[in-house]
Amino acid sequence: MTTRAIMVAAPRSGGGKTTLTLALLAAFGRRGLRVGAVKTGPDYIDPAFHAAITGRPGLNLDSWCMPNPLLHGVMAAACEDVDLLVVESAMGLFDGLSLPDGERGAPSDIAAFFGIPVLLVLDMSGQGQSVGPIAQGFARWSADVRVSGVVLNRVASARHERLGREAVQAAGLPVYGALMRQGGQVLPERHLGLVQAREHGNLAGWLADLADKAERELDLDGILSAAAPL
Repeated sequence: MTTRAIMVAAPRSGGGKTTLTLALLAAFGRRGLRVGAVKTGPDYIDPAFHAAITGRPGLNLDSWCMPNPLLHGVMAAACEDVDLLVVESAMGLFDGLSLPDGERGAPSDIAAFFGIPVLLVLDMSGQGQSVGPIAQGFARWSADVRVSGVVLNRVASARHERLGREAVQAAGLPVYGALMRQGGQVLPERHLGLVQAREHGNLAGWLADLADKAERELDLDGILSAAAPL
């Protein structure tokens, strides 16, 4: 089976990319798919969580520090015996160095280089219909980067979800679910970043809860259909 890939990205850090990535890996793995993951940028914490779910080494792709042959080699390793590859972006989708596109270290470089469709996570806390223009702007910013759909995050209520969904659909993009707001922090943080996978007190139970949440609140079939063959 040809590996299919999708990138989880957001307008900024802290928007819910890691939570959505882990939820997708846990949910699709539960469905029997062979899942793999890659992180853009030189991060090591998120790939450790990826590895805990997938049972595969955590890998990174970076357009600034990796030449094209190395990017191809890492991607080939990431796709080996994998049905669905989830690429988690760092920072905001278009954030990188002030260099030409393709060399900036931006997640958008990787999406364009490999033709990976983007699943845009939009944090709805503190806003409603404004997520529509944000989605539209990201979808139109680069002809080389295809935003395939949106997941709404930190949604407060059914009415809040409806406001965001209608606005994103008016911008011409599908909504593949809404992750409802919940008490406490989904992924514990500390002053130097996220708690590492080996430091999480109940990782297996927490990942099972994430898979349950994904099954309840996401259109997993739609997200899988949006993923593109590599």
